[in-house]
Amino acid sequence: MVRIGQRVYSNKSLALVATMAALGNILAFISTYVGSFHPQVALDFSHLATAVVAIYLGPVMGMITGGLVGMAPFYYFGVLGWLGPFLGFVAFFIGKGLSGLFIGLCAKKLRPFLAVILGFVPESIWVYIVLRYLSTVFLPLQISSAFTDYIVLLILGKAWFEIVVIAALMDLIKKRRIVDAILAPAGTVE
Repeated sequence: MVRIGQRVYSNKSLALVATMAALGNILAFISTYVGSFHPQVALDFSHLATAVVAIYLGPVMGMITGGLVGMAPFYYFGVLGWLGPFLGFVAFFIGKGLSGLFIGLCAKKLRPFLAVILGFVPESIWVYIVLRYLSTVFLPLQISSAFTDYIVLLILGKAWFEIVVIAALMDLIKKRRIVDAILAPAGTVE
């Protein structure tokens, strides 16, 4: 058991965070290598793991999981890609953490589909700011000038497609009570 703020998280909750962080990075690696459209544009379904944790365990654990699932995209687009380590960290760990936080906050009042959609808005704005403005400050001109409006909108359009798919999956996961069985105390599953 771990206490974060006023909330106490069970070992099952912590195991879910660790498992989802690993799953999110595996999904990111697989989808990035299979669905690459451009050196800086590839499918990334890692937020499925972020959404599961944020909806079931709340905004704090969602933010932590979001940051953790940013490891694979950070490596692919930051360390190996155009962003470099610093902007890769800023874009992915912070951006994905924002989604986990806001999906968790929205999930308190909204059904999963809407929570995921609305929870992604802050990361979407953050990615735009990082790619269009911070890149001009922290990257050489020949790299930052490659982040044209076309490329940034392609990245965000692709991301919104992924988020709609993930939102639909989260509605199904919640409706079928798939994660409820994992988190339920022993002997209480129907």
